[in-house]
Formats: sequence, C-alpha cells, structure tokens
Amino acid sequence: MKLMRILGLLMLAGFFAVLGFLVYSIAPKMQASVPASIITNFSECAQAGNPIMESYPRQCRSPDGRVFVEDAPPPLPDGGMASNGCAIAGCSGQLCVSAGEAASIMTTCEYRAEYACYKGASCEPQADGRCGWTQTPILTQCLASPPSMEAMPEVM
Repeated sequence: MKLMRILGLLMLAGFFAVLGFLVYSIAPKMQASVPASIITNFSECAQAGNPIMESYPRQCRSPDGRVFVEDAPPPLPDGGMASNGCAIAGCSGQLCVSAGEAASIMTTCEYRAEYACYKGASCEPQADGRCGWTQTPILTQCLASPPSMEAMPEVM
C-alpha cells in the first residue's frame, strides 16, 4: 500500500513537471502583440516593438515588410539650415541641398572619413544656381586625402 502511494506521488510529480515544461515553452509564443495589419503609422509600429532604423527621419519596419517614416520637423536654422536657401542634410551631414529638399531627404547612417571634410565647408548656391559644397583648396585637399578614421573622435 505504501509503495502504491509513493508511485502515485511520483506520477503526479511527473505530470506537473511535464505540464510546467509545456507552459514554460509555449508561454513566450502566446505574448500579446499588435497584429501587423492594424499598424498604420510610425508610433504604432515602434510601440509594437518592431525594429527602428537609425536614419533621419527614423523608420520602422513592420513584420509584413511595410516601412513607416517618423514625422520629423525640418532642420532648424542652427541645425544646418543656411540663410542662403541651402541646407546641410544627411545623417552624417554630408549633403548640401536646397532648404526645400532637406526635410524630405533620407539617407543611411554610415560614416566615411571624407565626411569630416564637410564640417568646416560652406554649403551655398553654386554658379549653376543649385546648392552645393563650395570647392575651396582646403576642401579639395581634404577630400583627396581625408583624415583617417582612427584620428576621428568616436561617435556614440
């Protein structure tokens, strides 16, 4: 009789162990998530935990492949906008475009050594009337032989 009681307790313990393992393995798959079909904007996409691309403006990709772009204000005058109608754009500040274009330009966020040359360059209308970097001897020399990536301060 005692042996039957011990076997019964062991079977009950085994049953609860198997049940616990099943709950443990299935529970993460049962998390409440926002169905991709009801995501309609950047905020909903981000709140659903989807990946955010570090571009300007930021972008979020839903599981079904749709991309939502964050509404971002155009650059302010002290943030690259020039009074001459031109603006510095691009995630790394590598483009010189018209102020009207600047808010709608999206670039990837990589950094190349020659982008450091544009930090002190002049973004302004060129002879053809279009915005561009003024090709001074200093800029031309820097672009021909950009500073090494090791010599640049690390960006976090």
